[in-house]
Amino acid sequence: MATVSGALKAPGYKVVRLLGNGARSTIWQVRQLSTGKFFALKRVVKRERSDYRFIEQVEAEHALAHKLDHQNLRKIYDLRRIRKWLAVSEIQLMMEYCEGETVQNSRPQSIPRVVSIFNQVAEALEHMNSRGVIHADTKPNNILITENDVVKVIDLGQSCLTGTVKERIQGTPDFIAPEQVHRQPLDPRTDVFNFGATLYWTLTGRAIPTVLPTEGIKMKHEHMLRPISELNPEVPAALCKLVEDCIEPMPVRRPNSMKDVVSRLGLVRLTMKRRAQNAEPVGEAG
Repeated sequence: MATVSGALKAPGYKVVRLLGNGARSTIWQVRQLSTGKFFALKRVVKRERSDYRFIEQVEAEHALAHKLDHQNLRKIYDLRRIRKWLAVSEIQLMMEYCEGETVQNSRPQSIPRVVSIFNQVAEALEHMNSRGVIHADTKPNNILITENDVVKVIDLGQSCLTGTVKERIQGTPDFIAPEQVHRQPLDPRTDVFNFGATLYWTLTGRAIPTVLPTEGIKMKHEHMLRPISELNPEVPAALCKLVEDCIEPMPVRRPNSMKDVVSRLGLVRLTMKRRAQNAEPVGEAG
């Protein structure tokens, strides 16, 4: 259990296993010795001068998380800075450990289940937005379904305050909003777009075309958005329309907020429930 920069040392905790890695970071499962509880520890080690921005990113993640408190957001606890010659050489972020599968690794097939999952995602994002925070990186790999069937939106690494203009293009190509690519101010409608792109992928198994430049030359038809109803005829028309509205390239044409998305998803759920009840066979009289 070592990285190129040495073994992980977390006083008061036992390192259990490596869970994953990202941009200059590794995430570990650790167990607190005093309580036996499990946590997830994000570690970033500064190996060269340019790595300091990843240290700052984790510090920002910790600061923003303290504005939030929602059951569908992974909780973030302590931040530990490790110094060498007075400079921060490593940073450790202690987070809630959530055992489960991501939507990326286990794409739900049932439409009612998809709606239930994404209703919880929308409520988590709406909570973030109400506190002035934009997630800015909603995608299938950042939606976790726990063993207790609770949805957890994870990874606040790209999160920022409403109105932020990023210094660099940050986001995931298949889910990034146009304003993220063009480095314009981000607001709740950015989360609406990321959410819609993620829901499109979950319903169809395909990614939407985005404006983020990619390698190679693509044919024109590869940039065209295929209707959800064509790829998955089981999706209700109202849900198709909601996704289409969310992924409008122009922010002014999207739903204004995740609160609007939650409301429309609620209507979709209610309509689906009523249709399911009406479709149930009536038992014969005894």
